[in-house]
Amino acid sequence: AHGQQLAEPLDRLRPGHHPEQGVLPGERHGQRQQGDEQLEGSGRAVASVRTGRRIGVVALGIALVVPAALPALDGGLLGGTGGGSGRGGGGGTISAVNPLVSLQNNLNQPENREVMSYRTNADNPQDFYLRILALDEFNGGEWRPSTRRLKDVPDRLPQPAGLAGDVSVTEVRTNISASRSYQQTYLPLPYPASEVDIQGRWRFEPEGRTLVGDDGQTTRGARYEVSSLVVEPTAAQLAGSMEPRSDLAREYTRVPASLPDVVQETAEVVTEGAANDYERAVKLQNWFAAEGGFRYDTTVTSGTGTAAIERFLKEKEGFCVHFSFTMAAMARTLGIPARVAVGFTPGTVQADGSVSVGLRDAHAWPELYFEGVGWTRFEPTPSRGSTPVYTLPDTPSQDPSDPALPTDGASVAPTDTPSTSESCPAQERQQGQCGASTAPGATDSADPGTPAGTVALWVLGSLVVLTLPLLPMLWRTRVRGRRLGSSGGRTAADAAARVLAAWEEITDSAWDHGIPPDESLTPRKAAARIVRLGRLDGSAAAAVHRVAGAVEQVLYAPEPGTASAPADDVQAVRTGLRASAGRWDRLRATLAPRSAVRVIWAVSERRTALARRWSDRMGRDRWAARLRRPSRQQG
Repeated sequence: AHGQQLAEPLDRLRPGHHPEQGVLPGERHGQRQQGDEQLEGSGRAVASVRTGRRIGVVALGIALVVPAALPALDGGLLGGTGGGSGRGGGGGTISAVNPLVSLQNNLNQPENREVMSYRTNADNPQDFYLRILALDEFNGGEWRPSTRRLKDVPDRLPQPAGLAGDVSVTEVRTNISASRSYQQTYLPLPYPASEVDIQGRWRFEPEGRTLVGDDGQTTRGARYEVSSLVVEPTAAQLAGSMEPRSDLAREYTRVPASLPDVVQETAEVVTEGAANDYERAVKLQNWFAAEGGFRYDTTVTSGTGTAAIERFLKEKEGFCVHFSFTMAAMARTLGIPARVAVGFTPGTVQADGSVSVGLRDAHAWPELYFEGVGWTRFEPTPSRGSTPVYTLPDTPSQDPSDPALPTDGASVAPTDTPSTSESCPAQERQQGQCGASTAPGATDSADPGTPAGTVALWVLGSLVVLTLPLLPMLWRTRVRGRRLGSSGGRTAADAAARVLAAWEEITDSAWDHGIPPDESLTPRKAAARIVRLGRLDGSAAAAVHRVAGAVEQVLYAPEPGTASAPADDVQAVRTGLRASAGRWDRLRATLAPRSAVRVIWAVSERRTALARRWSDRMGRDRWAARLRRPSRQQG
């Protein structure tokens, strides 16, 4: 019966069961198994397991609607469990079976809200991907994880499949802290992990080397330590790879009959002249990333099936899901075992040495199998992640024992004229950052310490001091005007954007009046909470529910409707909130709005981006360049 408690151990993956019930999802997207199933196992008793539990759309809905207004984040593919379901833009069961919608939404968030942070002793953090799971079954409509057996987490994870002893391997340790608002059933891990120290109810899936939460266990607020292997094969080792096992090759080169012929034909054209599978893989990667004319765009039509792959090859626009799924499918048509990994790119190094991973670091990439090395990452997506060093061409370098030796005709005698290169690096000089050179004997007639300059500095400082307290109010006014001021655009997408912007403004206004957002609620329940805590009635209460209903239409309906005048509804809600608030609360909401904390988030993100850009511009010396693998980050 539904809800019956089971005493059978959870050690096997069965179709229709969610990972929270001890199995990886094996059913099609949006389906679930009715009733309880007894699972055979190793004899370890477990707590009760209930069916009917599905990952819902609550967290995804909030992430889509008010991503910038919430003090905490959520994430769909990367996000929490819930009890809802729906149809349309954000509906269906959100699980790792179909991560596309959630992944695209995360990449399009206005702010790169932190999902987790970590510290590692790895030498090259730019190559430190965090992997959630692998999608290894392609049925023509979607990529999804196969149904596989779960086991207890061993003290030491088994040796990665296919990894030979002659490949360079370094073990590193990483401490990871997940945000308390990040709820994900799969545990993000560097690949391949060799040891995981974590509290809670976790299970191990050996084929994908993933840890899966059992009986409702999620990553929420998790702190754990991971040992992992940095596998550094050479190009020669990959090129000399032997044929994989027949059962592995059969499983991971399978493609659906509905896959258009153009996929294999294109793969054969792109890899023409390659002598082995490694060269074919590199040619595919480089074609997608640089040579094929593809453009990275997170706003294109979603899709992972055979029709979407054919469309992507024709239109050459997409984001990481399109690049990774298409390269994996093309590799399979060439007989190269392939699957797709989902997780996060390395994140952003902070001033204290930690690394921050945000929503927009969500990523997907192909993994190809080479006997003797194992599952190997490739990066076909332009301007995302880092290019694996084992796929880069060898470049000649100077003998490190004789750097910068002079040529036969060069003069090494000192001269009376100062050399620009002595005080300015060549790279900065080429970029025009060294300033104009001054001839010997020239003088600067400017007076840098004039009283007028001092007075100007004092005036400027005074203006800054006087303006600073008003910045939150000015920023809040500007944001409100941007959200509600646009009435152009008559398409369905424009109307949906206006509805979502109106809901963001309502949520921010409630926050300013002391009602912090609750990311666990649906729009409808969030509206009821705002009405209750804000003591709204009449037209204000009706306006909140009207906009919330329009939001649910946008998110869930196959053909969503729109609110007739969301800006008017927002104004009615703001008027109601101010009317029910005290004088001090109204003053604070105006002069020191709580939602203005997002300014700090935005400034922090901008500062980090500028620091990274400046660091990239300044460059590194030759030895640092060897230690830090090249990245194709382009903004």
